[in-house]
Amino acid sequence: MKRRIFTLIIGFVFFITVNQGIAQITTPQPSPVATLEQTVGLTKITVAYSRPGVKKRQVFGDLESYGKIWRTGANASTKITFEDAVTLAGNTVPAGQYALYTIPGEKEWTIIVHKNLELWGAGGYDMKDDLVRFKVSPTNLKDNIESFTIDFSNFTINGAHLELKWQHTLVSIPITVDVDAKVMAQIKEHVIDSETVDAKLYAPAASYYLQAGKDLDQALVWIDKAIENNDQAFWLIHTKAKILAGLGKKKEAIKTAQKSMEVAKASPRGDFGYVKNNEEFIAKLKKKK
Repeated sequence: MKRRIFTLIIGFVFFITVNQGIAQITTPQPSPVATLEQTVGLTKITVAYSRPGVKKRQVFGDLESYGKIWRTGANASTKITFEDAVTLAGNTVPAGQYALYTIPGEKEWTIIVHKNLELWGAGGYDMKDDLVRFKVSPTNLKDNIESFTIDFSNFTINGAHLELKWQHTLVSIPITVDVDAKVMAQIKEHVIDSETVDAKLYAPAASYYLQAGKDLDQALVWIDKAIENNDQAFWLIHTKAKILAGLGKKKEAIKTAQKSMEVAKASPRGDFGYVKNNEEFIAKLKKKK
């Protein structure tokens, strides 16, 4: 009898334990988790953070005190991962994952790239684990940003700005990446040093030289080879016009842009905006003395 009672008790405990392991109630998070992935130049940057809301509160200077360390979000500290080494506001940060802490201020914020990834929020934060610290000035926003937002803006071929936005505050952090070394290595391998160049590679090589302000005489040679391979590619002819303009060959640039426009107009698939692009380009060149 005792054995039977004991068996029933064990079975009941097992039933409760198993069902406790299965039964769950999931509710929405007050500060939802977000993951942002962005390529800047040729470098992938990933940000993982939680997004608290204003909820009719005064955020900076009250909810988040001035002069005190902040996890830059809610819950666990914000994590930022750089695929390659980057420069943040002039500070070199090697490739890797870091915690992003900040110290809000009315006129100045301190941005902290921190090596300790194990902290919950700012509890246990130790300055000795900082990789870099630097200061930026906040900007006042007219619009109200209800949910804390991290985003990227102001893209160039080798940089962007990482933006922290909440309520009426914007903090913008300039990021620079090394694009030139990566692109030039590819051009050297596949175009400059290659004995058998794929004709499709001449156009991107020429375009990069134009964009980066490199040897435009070489860019002109490459774009001509690209056009030889596809003489109806009005977009390539337009690029040639820009290269000629960069070389100071105004008349040739205008003539080439006019040809690009003619080919674009005759294209059975449409001009993809290149008729207008050429018209504006020609008008701009004609205004120059």
